[in-house]
Amino acid sequence: MLDRREMLGGVALAGTALAASSARAQTLGASKAPGIDPATLVDTAQGRVRGYRDGDVRIFKGIPYAADTGGSSRFLPPGPAPKWAGTRSCMNWGPTCPQQVRTGWANDEEAWLFHWDDGYTGEDCLRLNIWGRTDARNAPVMVWIHGGGYTAGSSQELAGYDGTRMAANHGVVFVSVNHRLGPLGYMDLSEVGGAPYAQSGNAGVLDLVAALQWVKANIAAFGGDPGNVTIFGQSGGGSKVSTLMGMPAAAGLFHKAMIHSGASMLGNDSNRARAFTREVLAELGIGKEVFRLQAIPTAALIDAGQKVARRLSAGQPTNLTIGGPRRRAPGWSPVVDGVTIPEAPFVDRAPAISAHVPLVVGSVRDESGGALPEFDEAELLKRMANVPAASRGEALAAFRAAFPGLSPGHLSRVMAAMTGRNNSVHFAKLKTAQGTAAFTWYMTYACPTLEGRWGSFHCIDIPFATDNVERWATATGNTPGAQALGRAMSSAWAAFARTGNPSIKGMAWPAHDNRVPTMVYDNVSKVMMDPAGVARRAVMAT
Repeated sequence: MLDRREMLGGVALAGTALAASSARAQTLGASKAPGIDPATLVDTAQGRVRGYRDGDVRIFKGIPYAADTGGSSRFLPPGPAPKWAGTRSCMNWGPTCPQQVRTGWANDEEAWLFHWDDGYTGEDCLRLNIWGRTDARNAPVMVWIHGGGYTAGSSQELAGYDGTRMAANHGVVFVSVNHRLGPLGYMDLSEVGGAPYAQSGNAGVLDLVAALQWVKANIAAFGGDPGNVTIFGQSGGGSKVSTLMGMPAAAGLFHKAMIHSGASMLGNDSNRARAFTREVLAELGIGKEVFRLQAIPTAALIDAGQKVARRLSAGQPTNLTIGGPRRRAPGWSPVVDGVTIPEAPFVDRAPAISAHVPLVVGSVRDESGGALPEFDEAELLKRMANVPAASRGEALAAFRAAFPGLSPGHLSRVMAAMTGRNNSVHFAKLKTAQGTAAFTWYMTYACPTLEGRWGSFHCIDIPFATDNVERWATATGNTPGAQALGRAMSSAWAAFARTGNPSIKGMAWPAHDNRVPTMVYDNVSKVMMDPAGVARRAVMAT
């Protein structure tokens, strides 16, 4: 499960050749060919783009929102998007950021469940995709930020990322975006490279700022309202949402925020980030010769970072650790440098620069998935080492009461995932203290396929929130109950994007307060006051 978003390695060489031929074929000329639907032609600040239609939804893919980040542009902030003459064909995905090999394909069950679309990689990866109805005018805009931590993923990899149904059924303009990952996005070279590389440790999130700037300048031409933009994402994408909420450069570029299973606190400061970079440079056999990094193959950069991260992460808490604080393991992630990111968002307070931005935040019951571990209660108690010894028995009893009938192995998974729930409540509490509404949710709907072994796994919320229950049937089951859940959840997401309140007809959703009102999504969805609250508090970090 931890490898679910790693990329196939074999696409890299093919992607290089494909990108070169694609660059020659992108510009079509003056678009005088007969039969081109005028609705699929849109003028942007960079030039005209051509998309395609799926019913009443027009779709544009692979639009460059910033310059190529390869060669001498590696590690630097994103440059302005290129301009072109004539009409640029934008009907297929652009390159995805180079990243580690996805090992999930080797697990037959996991590969069937996720059926990833890995695409092809290339450093000219700052591309975005747009879905909107042909009659859209001043529609709310929803910008999806993909997961995969800060090292993997793309805007196309999962079926739940498709925006067709959100546009068709809910009238939003849906945008998804690729950005730099791993060493290309987060290698802090400020110590060895000086001023030109002062922001290199945050290049990946600066890419997202550039994407939002492009949206502000261009989305009206696609029927969207640049004054009503919601950013949302899952896992690493959710963490990127909270990071953007704390970035001065992103202020005013979005107006609402939603976090799926990504309410985690940044733990990378400049000292920690520079130390990690020094280790990676040593692994590569490079001292302070930053210029040498421009020519090193991306695969070598990625491999060196993985080796160092594995070495430094030995013995660190994992996603299966029960209770207590959990600091992000050593590796690539944004840097709280005091400038680009002035302070770690949501550690002590919600970011002041986004105080006016309402928030929806939540998590899923299991968070991990796959075969359940088989062990007895004695082993479960050992895995609760981060819970104070005097409280372990009481905590276990609370979880057994809240989640009856689960085996010790399954219960351990639910207990570990409660960190995500606690973080969501923490984020909502801090946001509410600003005087701005926050809304929490908790998904307990379990994947009905594969004999139910995957439970409420990390990612299962995505197809329901984006109205893609049928498109990702291996995960949802596509039963009548799943379809009803998808209609309810995606309608709430669209309502929040439109108004800042996720309540829909028949499902009022109160904002967070001391009662911890929470929308619980399952076969029967309803608001509950702090569901499993005793269990949640039993493993809360002090």
